[in-house]
Amino acid sequence: MNGTEALERAKRVKRRHESDWLAISNVVSIGIGEIDNTAGIYIGVVNHPESLREKIPPKIDGVPIEIKTVRELKAL
Repeated sequence: MNGTEALERAKRVKRRHESDWLAISNVVSIGIGEIDNTAGIYIGVVNHPESLREKIPPKIDGVPIEIKTVRELKAL
């Protein structure tokens, strides 16, 4: 799969699952970036990223998903 196809696949997975992921109280951000040399999804959480692995798998449709602890984002 080339880079464009991988990016489009990651976008589709993100669109399909984004509202469910954002409904999880700990999730504060979702984005697309490079993971292991391919397009993947980063999910930012306030704390305890390991606790979300029951709800969010490490891959969906071949798209890697990383859960990272981030500081809470606030609009200005």
